[in-house]
Amino acid sequence: MNMMSKGSMRIFSAIVLLSLVLGSAWSRGQKQDQGSPQSAAVSVITDLAGRSVSLAPPVQRAVALAGPSYEKVFMLGQASRLAGAHFYMTGRPWVQATNPAIASIQAIRNPAEPNVEELLNLGTDCVFFWDYAEPLASLENAGIPVVVVQNSSGNPRTLDEFIAYQKREIQVFADALGDGAQAKARDWFSYFDEKIAYVRTRTAAIPRTERKTAIYAYGEEGLGLFSQYSYVSFWLELAGGRNIADETGREMDTEVTMEEIISWDPDVIFMGRMESAEPVLKGRAWSELKALKNAQVYLCPDGVMYWDYSSEGVLLMLYLAQKMYPQLFNDLDMVAETRNYYRRFYNYDLSTANAERLLNHLPPE
Repeated sequence: MNMMSKGSMRIFSAIVLLSLVLGSAWSRGQKQDQGSPQSAAVSVITDLAGRSVSLAPPVQRAVALAGPSYEKVFMLGQASRLAGAHFYMTGRPWVQATNPAIASIQAIRNPAEPNVEELLNLGTDCVFFWDYAEPLASLENAGIPVVVVQNSSGNPRTLDEFIAYQKREIQVFADALGDGAQAKARDWFSYFDEKIAYVRTRTAAIPRTERKTAIYAYGEEGLGLFSQYSYVSFWLELAGGRNIADETGREMDTEVTMEEIISWDPDVIFMGRMESAEPVLKGRAWSELKALKNAQVYLCPDGVMYWDYSSEGVLLMLYLAQKMYPQLFNDLDMVAETRNYYRRFYNYDLSTANAERLLNHLPPE
């Protein structure tokens, strides 16, 4: 049996990959040459990292890898354009319930360092990605356009910056996906502005010293907290609360000790990205906190994507506000609000029973 040396194998692999890249580029060129003048046009968009990205519209074979990118594409009504998505998203119960076609979308198993060959074989014409330099360069070197939709630095520092950033995130997807997505984005902006005004009008008169203090815990023991400049911290602020974990001075998320939480003794404890509230509700050290004594402990809803990390964040803001200030939001029906959101933005008729399950951190029936 003939066997190649390691050096020969490396050369052979490089030739195969180069052939795939050139073949893909030739195929795209042929499609453009044979298509109409409109299909040959190239649009240039600016992604979330400020990079100029050239796309040949319409994007038809996108791959959604970065964090909440599947949910954003789905919310904009363009999930039929996805050829692949982060494997975690394809297995989520509410994703499968709201979009049965997810079964035909390729689950990408190593999303942060995707296999270039796999994406080329999918006919990928756009990847929604992080700003990770090395894999980003590999994708672009293979001729695959990359749109950065999640940055690893440069978090918003003020509430106004956060509000603008939320819209900018969605606008980048809409710019990449075209007219139908643009109309849906405008509808979401209108809803977003309306709900922020609704909540802020009711909480504006609460003095800072009287605002409820809260933490938003995650992790196996609930000792991971979202801290300053995180989405969660801004959602809590919009809801009229104070994220006490901001006092750590650390950004985004941080591990804390039980002693720190006891010293803060927050009014309310929210939890997310946890399968159960038991680590907090049944943990002996937590039992002396006033939040537990006053039954102010909540496991937050988890829908198509984490509510703290997607377009559903606007629902999280409403949920947080009502839990902290029920007397100010006694007219807010979260079941109806969630059903309306799923109908309006996900084109999905969420039943009352399933809306209640979702709000109680349960999968669909």
